[in-house]
Amino acid sequence: MFYYWKTGDNGDLWLSGEGIREAYSRKYPGDPVCSEVSLLGEKDLLNVSFVLDKSLTAPEKLEAERRFQEFAEKLGFLEIQSSWIKEDTYEGPITSRELLRSPVFWGGAAWIATAVLKLGLTGTLLATAAAVAAFSVSALYTTERGNEIRRWFRRTIERKF
Repeated sequence: MFYYWKTGDNGDLWLSGEGIREAYSRKYPGDPVCSEVSLLGEKDLLNVSFVLDKSLTAPEKLEAERRFQEFAEKLGFLEIQSSWIKEDTYEGPITSRELLRSPVFWGGAAWIATAVLKLGLTGTLLATAAAVAAFSVSALYTTERGNEIRRWFRRTIERKF
């Protein structure tokens, strides 16, 4: 996503949070991982999130924040806010025991059973198709990946016609 940053003599300056994150990650590879960078242009505040690893010590966290502060100051940012997020890691497939203990599973099972009993099989499939269609269309207009798909589709159509 691009963020409006400033207007100068040569026009508007837009920055990519992903580009800043990537540049920092290339300059300082390894732990801790910079997971997201966003800009609050109206406040001139750069937000950075790092992935919190259990093995990190307090001095290592402070060092990562200091390194990012120096990196961002060289780019012209004066206010930087750091945060640490716990990122879920993939631990393999879900076992049947874990599945049976999941509230999401039981909620989904109750939804399907109620939908089939009240709407019938055809009604349930129609409602599910409508939900999938609504999700897909909204994802095309609200996510970065959706924007990429729309641009690709538009280029493809323009080439054919």
